[in-house]
Amino acid sequence: MNRRLLFALLSLMLCDTALAAQLQVEVRVNVQRGCLLVTQTRDAGTEGIGVLDFGNITRLDNPAGSLDTQLLNERFARLECNPDTTYQMQVDGGINGGVGDVRYLAGADGTARPIPYRLYRDPARQMPLPVNVPFSGVIPSTGTLSLPLYARIEHLAEIPHATAYFDTLHVTLAW
Repeated sequence: MNRRLLFALLSLMLCDTALAAQLQVEVRVNVQRGCLLVTQTRDAGTEGIGVLDFGNITRLDNPAGSLDTQLLNERFARLECNPDTTYQMQVDGGINGGVGDVRYLAGADGTARPIPYRLYRDPARQMPLPVNVPFSGVIPSTGTLSLPLYARIEHLAEIPHATAYFDTLHVTLAW
């Protein structure tokens, strides 16, 4: 009977050991540099980030100064990236062309003389955005970078024709 008792005890010990076995699970994540552009919804494959609207004006020859605007949107377009990610932004000359830091608004009637304007990357309009010249930066520790654009039409010597003026810019972002 001792043998049966010993066998029963050994069986219980083996069962307890099997129930108490420890297992390992390896958990991993590989965080790679990357960004997400947060803007409005896409339209026909092109992402719209807002409008630079100078509004309604009768004359642009006001000696008091220039006409300014900034990117209008429900919220500024922004990059959400890993902190310390390097990014690059470039703005083309628009559909009406541009050279240096001057771009042009063309009249909807096709006969009006184009209106020159400039883009800036700061609200004080001290840092111009030349045509097709990229500038670089680093995403701050918050992981978010707003991409506001500022524009200015300088005082003009000529009075422009009365019509709507337009341009479309292409902004290239890389990270």
